[in-house]
Amino acid sequence: MSLGIHGILDSTLSGFIFILLLFSIHLICSYHPYHRIIPLLMVNILFILLTFLFYLYILNSELNLLNLLTESMALSIYSILLISPFFCILITFSILKLFLRKRPDDPLLKLLDTI
Repeated sequence: MSLGIHGILDSTLSGFIFILLLFSIHLICSYHPYHRIIPLLMVNILFILLTFLFYLYILNSELNLLNLLTESMALSIYSILLISPFFCILITFSILKLFLRKRPDDPLLKLLDTI
């Protein structure tokens, strides 16, 4: 993956498409009769189409819609996998910090010991 502006814009737009598709799947799967799902889906579809148009015309991509969708999904999953070791390191440090901290003295626990 190149580190130029084209690569950064490509990753950003691919991630945006990935998030919008996940949000539309979430809207469909969590349907409730009291929700007004149609306006949310229409706005979501509009944003997906605007992102596709931006991707096709601004980046001058020669891909058709299905190939663009496949490539954007693959690139967004690849970007998530590239970032995931940093999240694992942060989670490891926060867990170590939780285990190594000293617990505060609780007066109620001392009362239980005296009984």
